[in-house]
Amino acid sequence: MNQDKEFLVVVLQRTSRALAGYAASSLLEKHPEARASFGPDPLVGWQTWLTLRVEELASAVAVSRPRLFVSQIQWCKRALKARGISTESFHQGLKCLREVLRSELPEQVQPLAAEYLDHALEAFDKPQPDISTRLLPDTDTGRLASSYLLALLEGDRRRASGLILEALDRGFEVRDLYLQVLLPAQEELGRMWLTNEINVAEEHFSSQTTKMVMAQLLPRATLPAPNGKTMLAASVAGNQHDIGLQAVADFFEMDGWRTVLLGADVPAHELVQAIDYFQADLLGLSVSQTVQLQAVRTAIEAIRQNPRGTKVKILLGGRALDDSESLAMELGVDGYASHPLDAVSLGRELVGVG
Repeated sequence: MNQDKEFLVVVLQRTSRALAGYAASSLLEKHPEARASFGPDPLVGWQTWLTLRVEELASAVAVSRPRLFVSQIQWCKRALKARGISTESFHQGLKCLREVLRSELPEQVQPLAAEYLDHALEAFDKPQPDISTRLLPDTDTGRLASSYLLALLEGDRRRASGLILEALDRGFEVRDLYLQVLLPAQEELGRMWLTNEINVAEEHFSSQTTKMVMAQLLPRATLPAPNGKTMLAASVAGNQHDIGLQAVADFFEMDGWRTVLLGADVPAHELVQAIDYFQADLLGLSVSQTVQLQAVRTAIEAIRQNPRGTKVKILLGGRALDDSESLAMELGVDGYASHPLDAVSLGRELVGVG
């Protein structure tokens, strides 16, 4: 990272709330209609919303990926629209933010910040990818996934669990239930939250139920002989999501690995200690948001300073990478995978399992 870029990232991170506050005030002054539908205190609401966008901007600048910031803005636009908040107000808020960055940032980094905002504004009105449901009830697993999702949405975790265990008794493979039922249903829940079809409580209940079902399935999987390798699985600091991580860890266990699942939001120093304590051969890291990319870099730097950390192989995955293998490698990992089966295959290759 060159000096101007590094300086800009630090300034954006340290002043994100102040910059967002200036932009929110400007937005409400120039466009009073933006007060509508943003809660009892529109200024605080817009400031909080724009603060997150400044933090995402800093993350995108840090890895030289304007596309990451554009993608986040498109995601935010869809989330706001689903909640009845004017996307035109968001558009104007981004313009106000760009003006604030031009006036408040040090002169040498103003052009770089404005460049990223310009990319996002240019793409703002472009058609967005279709995110309609991908649960198609024209196959046995598609129908099962739809029935499972309905049980979750009705708050019936006993019935949800029963559907999956009954399918297992009928001859479904554990791997297929993960890949064709549980993970697609979880993806649909994410889509429904984004489009405001379910609330946070419903999403949390459903996610916890799916983790419970996975815990019931794994002991019933056919496991090969141990291969003598240990895989450590963790979400980086700040990442509260770990269902995909749990699925990947389970797939490694079903491949003969000893897997140690640490779960969500694991600080860098704890990863260093765990790698030593469990004598890990492979570390699987999950990152779900672009603002967590710095946590990935921090974790890897800490790990590599430890004797065991110089030997452990690091495999990275998660939505924040936007399917960019090159970005993952720039962060200092040994490999990147976006699918559980690919993760297992690459993990075997990295540690030399035949």
